[in-house]
Amino acid sequence: MEDRLKHIKNSGKSLKKIISGFAARARRLFFRLLGKLRELLRKVPSLLAKLAAFLLEKAGRLPLSLRLAGTGCAAVALAALLLVISLSKPSEIVSINTVTAAAGGEEAVAAGVVATAEPDTSALTASPQPLEESLSKGADSPLVAAVQERLMALGYMDDDEPTEHFGSLTKDALTVFQKHNSLTADGVLDESTYAALFREDAKAYIMQLGDSGEDVQDVQQRLYELGYLAKDFITGTFAEKTEEALKDFQTSNGLTADGKAGAETQEKLYSTDVTGNFFKKGETSDTILKYQETLVSLGYLSADYEAEGKLDVKTQNAVIAFQENNNLVADGCLGPSTMAALDSKDAVAYALCLGMKGEKVKDLQQKLYKLGYLKKSQITGYYGEDTESAVESFQKRNGLKADGQAGSKTQAKLDSSSAVKAKKATATPKPTKKATATPKKKKATATPKKSTKTKATATPKKTTKATATTKATATPKPSASKADQLITIAQTKLGCTYVRGAKGPNSFDCSGFVYWCLKQVGVSQSYMTSIGWRKTSRYTRYTTMSEAKKGDVLVFSGSTDATGHVGLYMGSGKMIDASSGAGQVRITSSVLSGSYWKTHWICGYHIWG
Repeated sequence: MEDRLKHIKNSGKSLKKIISGFAARARRLFFRLLGKLRELLRKVPSLLAKLAAFLLEKAGRLPLSLRLAGTGCAAVALAALLLVISLSKPSEIVSINTVTAAAGGEEAVAAGVVATAEPDTSALTASPQPLEESLSKGADSPLVAAVQERLMALGYMDDDEPTEHFGSLTKDALTVFQKHNSLTADGVLDESTYAALFREDAKAYIMQLGDSGEDVQDVQQRLYELGYLAKDFITGTFAEKTEEALKDFQTSNGLTADGKAGAETQEKLYSTDVTGNFFKKGETSDTILKYQETLVSLGYLSADYEAEGKLDVKTQNAVIAFQENNNLVADGCLGPSTMAALDSKDAVAYALCLGMKGEKVKDLQQKLYKLGYLKKSQITGYYGEDTESAVESFQKRNGLKADGQAGSKTQAKLDSSSAVKAKKATATPKPTKKATATPKKKKATATPKKSTKTKATATPKKTTKATATTKATATPKPSASKADQLITIAQTKLGCTYVRGAKGPNSFDCSGFVYWCLKQVGVSQSYMTSIGWRKTSRYTRYTTMSEAKKGDVLVFSGSTDATGHVGLYMGSGKMIDASSGAGQVRITSSVLSGSYWKTHWICGYHIWG
């Protein structure tokens, strides 16, 4: 009896949880629709008031019916305004006297609700449902998804599909929110935190004095690379020196010099047109001369380039090419990290490689075609898998290191008269009649005495020498494609922690994960943020989701223009990505069908053509 009562009680709890989940989703949808309605109604009073003002102004010259229409418009405008007020909070309401006085004049344009000063923090400003009990790390609830969505809108979490799990990342983001909003910073969603989170005036996240964490360290590292911060101050704690360095950076790059790392400042740190603090364009020095000579020796500047120690356009372009091939941010700045890489014995020399495109690639492909390593249809100007495979075959045939990259030695050999052509494919000869012929009937059917001869003339079994030869010459199975390799490597990182700004090998953010995985399969490119991925012209871009194929990079928008998300397409509607909402590297199975991904889709890139 007790067991039955216990079972009924547990069933009741499960049913309550399901109903609660549906109710929570319904409330979230309702408040989103309510927000849209409020936005629409805000526009109604001013439009109707303009029409009313026009009709009333012309009242003396209009028939009675239109004068009555003008009065009616004014009345409807006032009614719409009152409805807006009823759906708004006290902090949003403007003086009714001001609006009604403006109804017949120019001030009617401003009728409605005063906009909030904080940008893009109005999403979900009404709490999605009452908080029945405090939530903390480990909890699972539909309410967690709404909390994550709000934290993403305020910038405390990176944009991604929200989940219902309260993980470590959600706790950390909530703790930072509490700290920035003068609350007890314990990472627990209690009543006071919940109410503050969904207030219209909740403070958005801007990295500033007193903050700490890996994302702070990432900003400090970038300031060091650009020459604004000394290496000793890369500590992960946002102190006075970091604030000073940021102000200098912002001043040099035309930003508001407030010493805070907001979205615009952080995006500029990784942009290709950033201004560094070491050497300026046109500057001359012995240090520049030294690295120009290094760039010549590595093949990034031509052998006939006259190095004079002046930072000119050719040198900057050579620095960018070096940075791309050596996994640095391709900003063209000759800063401490780039100089250290140039000094390293592991510095990668110039080579055309996977992912590159342009006239140099096309010229390489034409040479490979003339030597029989490529088909004419494969001369595209894009360095894809076909070109990489052709270069590798050429290197093997010509006694070079077979890495699939067209460096100076490979290109010199291609231009030489001793370049060995591709081996012509020979058709596998058909088995001869001799090899497969059945012995003569006479010999085979004779009934001699038992002897060795009889054994020798017996009808051969199917496992003859001819069959063995066929096995030996069979075409071997092709190795896994680059796309397959990419996805295999990506899957080895499932479960790795999500950390804002991390680029591997054991923690990542979304763009850091894509960057690390591509690097492992030989795609040499500089690090790009999710915003950078929207603008790149390096790969083949498409904007229709159905064009996605295995190994592609998928790009999504965030809650603002300054935020977004990227992941790797696995095929069959699946994507592997470093997820802020999940707090780790995970696989999502609804990337082509889920409403979140469809509404946030921007574009995709075929990495291998």
